Amino acid sequence: MSGMERWNLGRLGKDLYWDGHNLVELAARYGTPLFVVSRKRLERSCAEMKAAFHAEGLEADIFFSFKTNPLPRALQVLTAAGVGAEVISEFEMWLAGKLGLGGDRILVNGTLKPKALLSRAVECGARLINIETTAELRSLMDVAEKLGRKANIGLRINPGLKKRRFQFTTTTGSSSSPIGFRRSSEEWSDTLKFLRAHQDLFAFRGLHFHIGTGISSAAPYQEALANSLGFMDSLLENGFCPEILDIGGGFNISTLKEINAWEAVRLFLWNRPQEPPATKNRPNLLREVARACAGQLQEYAQSRGIPLPKIFVEPGRALSGPSQVLLLTVNSVRQRNKGPNSVFCDGGAMSLSQLLISEYHEIFVANKPDRGQPAKHNIFGNLPTPLDLVCFQRRLPPLSPGDILAVMDTGAYFTSLGNNFAGPRPAVVMLENGAPLLIRRRETFEDLIARDTPF
Repeated sequence: MSGMERWNLGRLGKDLYWDGHNLVELAARYGTPLFVVSRKRLERSCAEMKAAFHAEGLEADIFFSFKTNPLPRALQVLTAAGVGAEVISEFEMWLAGKLGLGGDRILVNGTLKPKALLSRAVECGARLINIETTAELRSLMDVAEKLGRKANIGLRINPGLKKRRFQFTTTTGSSSSPIGFRRSSEEWSDTLKFLRAHQDLFAFRGLHFHIGTGISSAAPYQEALANSLGFMDSLLENGFCPEILDIGGGFNISTLKEINAWEAVRLFLWNRPQEPPATKNRPNLLREVARACAGQLQEYAQSRGIPLPKIFVEPGRALSGPSQVLLLTVNSVRQRNKGPNSVFCDGGAMSLSQLLISEYHEIFVANKPDRGQPAKHNIFGNLPTPLDLVCFQRRLPPLSPGDILAVMDTGAYFTSLGNNFAGPRPAVVMLENGAPLLIRRRETFEDLIARDTPF
């Protein structure tokens, strides 16, 4: 499969098309920087994930990480496809309600859950509130007692993954992480005692772990699953039978790569470019994770004589990442006698999203076919600093002012972590039903000072 075919890109004449829409015309109509969302790819991502787990005989519910891309219109597409909400804040809980999601389709996470968030979660009957400390459990007890309602809880565990040098993708689930209960800890024992003593206020549902981000292999999930079985034994010994195992998210996509610590050193000290991904495609990764879940859990459930737990999955990037493209316009090009050309466009890591520094994203020239001798380019945004980077030493056709760049896989964290450091944030267009639809207007100068007192 060629590079463009991975995203369903094609050329008609010299212009690049995505899902049948001319990206150059979209840039001219709505201006750049511009995010373009594909409804078709969002729906395809949902179908792929569901199919991977169902193929292994697992009942799996999917909850999209709202923090990953909180675009209401895109979230509507996901919820219509049967995906629930994984939320970590009051805002996200409020947004889930605005989208019409009932509590049975809401899952609550977060290392700090204020009582206001816990109250909303208990009031709506959230499917699962994943608790991380005994103190948090006591806080939830106060809320449930005040409201006179039971809270559906899960216990977030630390699966104790082995640390890997220069690799931070699984840091969240490592043995050194401060997040989650440890099985040998006094706090874990105290929490189970507390649960037994207050079963009038808590409905225990299951276990939860989240091991990291940008994970491109099933091995860390296999390790986390194996380590979670000891927690399950501890629960059974204390009279609790987990009906749910929430395996979190963190699945990488095959066309994007988060650079590790060593690559960051090479980039900033020695001007070495980000390396492209060399990982297996996403459907294969999802199938392998699903197969690991099925194999370990089915054997465990049979040996203990308990029902097979239902799987909860909390994807973010795996659902929304490939569904969004960022369009940028080249403003100027500075030719160099030696080394890469310097290209300046209207958005970069500092002026748009810092993820352009920490991730490798494929880039195509939307208004030129890939012909002729490619040249190396260092591409920057519009701020007077080399940190406003788009990419480093990227081989592309010779660039000129006015060219349109299509930066792929920008559907994860680009909007939620976007900034207006150098000016208004971009508009967002969705491709649906054969026509582009403006789903978020471009920020205005007035928007930037709307919260200030009169001056």
